[in-house]
Amino acid sequence: MTSVSSLGIGSGLQLNTLLDQLTTAESAPLTQIQSQQSSFQAKLSAYGTLQSVLSAFQSTASKLGSAATFQAVKASASNTAVMTVATSTSAAAGSYAINVTGLAQSQSLVSVGVAKQDAAVVTGTLPATLTFDFGTVTGYDSTTGAYNPPGFNATAGSTKTVTIDSSNNSLQGIRDAINKANIGVTASLVNDGSGTPYHLVMTSTNTGAANSMRISSSSADLQNLIGFDPAAMNASTATTANGVRQTVRATDATLTVNGIAVISASNTVKEAAQGVTMTLSQTGTTNLTVTSDTDSMKAAVNAFVSGYNNLQAAANQLTAFDTSAGTNSPLTGDSVLRNIQTRLRGLMNTPQSGGAYTMLSQIGVSFQKDGTMSVNDTKLSAALASNPGGVAQLFGGDGTKGGIGRQIDSTISGFSDTNGMLKSAQDGINQTLKDLSAQYASEQSRINDTIANYRTQFTALDLAVSQMNQTSSYLTQQFSAMNGTSSKK
Repeated sequence: MTSVSSLGIGSGLQLNTLLDQLTTAESAPLTQIQSQQSSFQAKLSAYGTLQSVLSAFQSTASKLGSAATFQAVKASASNTAVMTVATSTSAAAGSYAINVTGLAQSQSLVSVGVAKQDAAVVTGTLPATLTFDFGTVTGYDSTTGAYNPPGFNATAGSTKTVTIDSSNNSLQGIRDAINKANIGVTASLVNDGSGTPYHLVMTSTNTGAANSMRISSSSADLQNLIGFDPAAMNASTATTANGVRQTVRATDATLTVNGIAVISASNTVKEAAQGVTMTLSQTGTTNLTVTSDTDSMKAAVNAFVSGYNNLQAAANQLTAFDTSAGTNSPLTGDSVLRNIQTRLRGLMNTPQSGGAYTMLSQIGVSFQKDGTMSVNDTKLSAALASNPGGVAQLFGGDGTKGGIGRQIDSTISGFSDTNGMLKSAQDGINQTLKDLSAQYASEQSRINDTIANYRTQFTALDLAVSQMNQTSSYLTQQFSAMNGTSSKK
């Protein structure tokens, strides 16, 4: 039997066109399944949008449910050139007179000068150890500005060492070795422009009197170059016999808070006033005032209202009906969204017990005709000024039960729990999408089998008609030949 390479070639019939039309007709169920998939996917995406705005609203409710929100305070300094301030949740309202008499600073030492910064300055036995002890220099007389006499009390366990060898025995190398060792000392070079211009400057990383340095070495060269014993320095010039000089004395910050003396190793002074961190900038006097931060409380309430209004706006968009196009949105008529809205609004309209305020409207938060909420700033400000604890209880209950903020937080969490209405709806759609995907694959397989069967039948038809056409052509030729022979006779 003669084979046919393309449908219709042998028979002249439009079999390929017919097969395409049959394929389109058979594929109609796939189009319907794809339409269903698109519809459910849009609904799943809409639920994702709903979950996002619910989460944002939940966050604002959770903040209002926390008593700490209504315990917030703010601090200010009358002279910010002297210090700036910050507060923690433990800060309490109050007023303080501050007198900063001294700032914390780091000790700084400078070596004698050498001619070249990159030439070897340690030529004895190497490697050698450079030892740093940290502690307090004693004997300083603030009246004379001298030590009478100088002394040094090392802090137990504070010793740090740096190794100097032939690879780092220049002034540059010693600087780099100290910095790399990360021992609490920063080293740098200074050029004073003289014949021996290069000096090694060593500064304690941390401020405070207890971070003063004593430097010694097993190498005579190192000891002569940068060794420094505070107890052996000149009382007036703060210079040791080898020429190493203390250029900056390590000191603590000193101040009084309402007349009480305070000492701090750092210029960041914590808890000298409860819950307040003071960052000192210069000596001088200033007043510190700590007051209730009603602005942050109002911001939290306004964020709550905005969160709810954003939820309403999203719900309206997800359920809108386009009258001109006659089309629905993904959640038009959706019972899950409707139930969520009903639950939340019901919670916010339910009176709370045990506090000075039982309803949101009493603090200036009320529903509008369009379903959104608004804030009466005057009424809210008055409530927070007169009874912030009552507002806190309205939203947070007694800390374990009740409170609009706590209830909304818990309820929204429930929507997405394993058996929550939103989670169940999303799980149901995901399962439906899996079923539709399996149905699509099964239907596609059936269509492929059907079209393959059609193709086999059409191929057979094409061959049969082709053979009949060949037979017809042969017979026609034979009859024509026979007729030609008869007419000659």
